[in-house]
Amino acid sequence: MVEVEVDKVWLFQWFLQIAGRIQKILGRDYMRLALRHMGNYVGSRTSKRPFAIETVDSFRCYALEVIDEIEDPWNAVLYGFLEADRNYRASMKRDESGFNKVVELVLDASLVGKEPLKISDFYDAAQKCFECLKSIRVDVPTSYQKVDSETLNLMVGNCLYKGCCRTVQGEELLQDDGTPFCWVLKMNCSGISRLSEKLTNYRLLEFDLPDCRGILLKL
Repeated sequence: MVEVEVDKVWLFQWFLQIAGRIQKILGRDYMRLALRHMGNYVGSRTSKRPFAIETVDSFRCYALEVIDEIEDPWNAVLYGFLEADRNYRASMKRDESGFNKVVELVLDASLVGKEPLKISDFYDAAQKCFECLKSIRVDVPTSYQKVDSETLNLMVGNCLYKGCCRTVQGEELLQDDGTPFCWVLKMNCSGISRLSEKLTNYRLLEFDLPDCRGILLKL
């Protein structure tokens, strides 16, 4: 797999813009939970622990102040929403997912200016999804292998989002079906579902060995 070059300030700010949009959808109470976990992610990797973080702008200022000390600040945003989803459902009984909103908004951004796509072939839909994500610079090196008309093998190397996956696995934060979470597989799964209008699920089979391997399944 090729090395991924990334402007970490740009990528962090890009995902933080999405966080601001999600606050308008799910409200300040949800966002306070997400921001607390975002701050904990950054604080655990730097020499300066965060004070009380109440707004997206206050988190932005804190993270940018210590950004030279953290390799992957954008993963703080993804991790914050995953943890907030777990807390929010348990404490407020709301069947909403901030993390799924992130996925939707990333896909929306990747499809801006493109003609509506309806792709029947599973493999072709996966390839087009990768191209769309690459166009907005949030992709990672991914190779696809067609197993059959309803199954794809994926290899993911040099992943920009491995820090998020590693952290949630360490905290036993899993998918609803009890299987390990993977941001890249989740994004591809949702993208294929949208492009092909066929429901898709994923399984992470190997994590960080040093690459990751999973399968996408048409439901």
